[in-house]
Amino acid sequence: RPLFQSLQALAEDNASFFQRSGTESGRRFAAAFAALREHGRRLEPALRHFARLYHRFDLDEATPGNGYRSLVQTARCCLAHAVHKS
Repeated sequence: RPLFQSLQALAEDNASFFQRSGTESGRRFAAAFAALREHGRRLEPALRHFARLYHRFDLDEATPGNGYRSLVQTARCCLAHAVHKS
């Protein structure tokens, strides 16, 4: 949840900043940050759902790995990168 909160706040701040610039590139950046904010808002419930379920699909108790777990981890890495770049 903190990662998504950070993404939402940073995307909102950046969208507002670039919107005020009044330039074409500023409007494009503002639109990109607004899209990033919206994608994050929609992605959070899906990742939360997968995170509740992925333990069921592990190979065994000693091997915590499967495609669902990998998907969630990859998405979290991408989110952390987006927060860092924002």
